[in-house]
Amino acid sequence: MFEDIKNFILARFRTICIFEAKRNNKKIKYKNLKLVKYDSFNLIKNAELKNYLIKEKKLGRFKHKQILLVLYYKKVFVCVGWMYEGSNWHISEINKKINIKNKLLLFDFFTKKKFRSKGYYQKILTLIKNFKTKKIFLIYCLKNNFASKTGILNSKFKLKGELSFHV
Repeated sequence: MFEDIKNFILARFRTICIFEAKRNNKKIKYKNLKLVKYDSFNLIKNAELKNYLIKEKKLGRFKHKQILLVLYYKKVFVCVGWMYEGSNWHISEINKKINIKNKLLLFDFFTKKKFRSKGYYQKILTLIKNFKTKKIFLIYCLKNNFASKTGILNSKFKLKGELSFHV
């Protein structure tokens, strides 16, 4: 209950940046990196990744047709994120719903601490844009999250706009 009240209050003071990009014109590859999509927890074999998902309480996302994207470096998971395809999305950071029809939404990325500041976030976003689709990719982050904004911009996403909570 306290967490809900805290998030409700914080949503009024936050601004998010929304970025978009089309798929890569030509397929991009990186040596020793592999991007894997999971649409079910049962398909995951990596014990460390399973433990991360359980600890962070993210298993319910599979029931909502959200796809887990994992970047492996030499068979070790370094970065994870989620993708959703639907009509609407609720951005909890600002307590607002947006229309995402005909778009693929990327959200909630995490890079393990020992792999941060090495370009893996940028690389996972670039590899995701290899997916064969005509849909536009959307991604968002808090306006003051400079590390995320840098990775997003370096992976050739363009700033579409800013959103904040309005009554």
